[in-house]
Amino acid sequence: MVETPANRIVLFGGDLNMRDNELVKAGDIPAGICDLWIEMGKHQEYAYTWDMQRNTNLDFSANNFQPRCRFDRLYFRAATSPMVKFKPVAFKLEGLEIIQSIQRFCSDHWAIQAEFEV
Repeated sequence: MVETPANRIVLFGGDLNMRDNELVKAGDIPAGICDLWIEMGKHQEYAYTWDMQRNTNLDFSANNFQPRCRFDRLYFRAATSPMVKFKPVAFKLEGLEIIQSIQRFCSDHWAIQAEFEV
């Protein structure tokens, strides 16, 4: 992301399976790169993309353990050119509803949805 030419927008994200403390150990987010969840206000309802307290697809009921983590992340680097207008304006999670026909969520992770102003 850092080495991409400055006149280009860069988006990188997915299921990184990385906890906050592991990110810090890896050197944290490079300067000029933003974590869109943080950039959009760190709303707690979107904090955990893997959340066994809300998502029942997996079951660790033998020990009553219900972990939650922000494994899925989306990073953004703006272009330096004033000709390129691309600004993050919203961040939320999708897939929070049970699919009625199968009584399951579509995944054990919530999907990240970000909106940008172009």
